[in-house]
Amino acid sequence: MTLQEKLNEAEAAYHSLQTGSMAVSVMKDGRRVDFNRASIHQLKAYIDNLKSQLGIKTHRRLPPAGVRF
Repeated sequence: MTLQEKLNEAEAAYHSLQTGSMAVSVMKDGRRVDFNRASIHQLKAYIDNLKSQLGIKTHRRLPPAGVRF
């Protein structure tokens, strides 16, 4: 499985979790890994790692700007 295929699978799993699935499975390092809503941050980190390996820049949202009066 290529890195791009792994990324596609992981992003589809992330989408499933975001849209209501209770658990998903993906292949990671040659083994099947289960993720659930509680471990969604680990899946996101895995996606970011794959994107980094592929040279895809990830754009994290900046925190809200403070307002001064």
